[in-house]
Amino acid sequence: MQSIMNPEAVRALTEQNGLSAMFSSGAIARMELRRYGDGEAICSVGDRLEHMFFLVQGKLKIHTLLPNGKSMLVRFARPMSVIGDVELLRQYPVKNEVVSVGDSLLLVAGRKLLLGELEDNTALLRFLVGELSHKMYTLGQTSAMNVLYPVENRFASYLMSLFSDNTGAQRVEEIRTSTLTETADLLGTSYRHLNRVVRRLIEEGIIERRNGRLIVLDEERLAMLANGNLYD
Repeated sequence: MQSIMNPEAVRALTEQNGLSAMFSSGAIARMELRRYGDGEAICSVGDRLEHMFFLVQGKLKIHTLLPNGKSMLVRFARPMSVIGDVELLRQYPVKNEVVSVGDSLLLVAGRKLLLGELEDNTALLRFLVGELSHKMYTLGQTSAMNVLYPVENRFASYLMSLFSDNTGAQRVEEIRTSTLTETADLLGTSYRHLNRVVRRLIEEGIIERRNGRLIVLDEERLAMLANGNLYD
């Protein structure tokens, strides 16, 4: 994690992501800009947060840890998303692992600052209520996918979620950095089962394996397998 001391960048990012309409200029001046690299954790299970995070650039992967030690994918977060709203405001311990996919920029606001802003800030309250509603909706959708959908469809949804805002070389890079073993855990299946799915998709010409990387050849057919369901 790198803390970036650049007030102009903070102001520009708050403008681009609509935060300037929700926070006073004094509150924005007290925010911290952080850069997280690929795979770096923003927060981990059991953490007690004293800050709320606003994702203003990049992508985050959110997954939960199960009692058996395995992981289950919850969703991907994109700008403008909030991390730590429930935990911070209600002082709950963190329940999910949140890691950066590639480089990400997040604005960080302390609990005292936020509580002060929430006193009579209806715009911020409306935004946070909307965020909570989105999280509840996507959690229900993800739970249904993980329980009811075959691995082939879940894997297609996972790939489409990775690709939905990237093109070209970035797509290849993201697939290369996630191993099949990790992906199998996130999708609630075994490495052997997922490897069979990968081989079938290769045989059907939808993806190919090249130099240890998975590359999508037919995004349209992959989208059909995902059936409009994304981990977002």
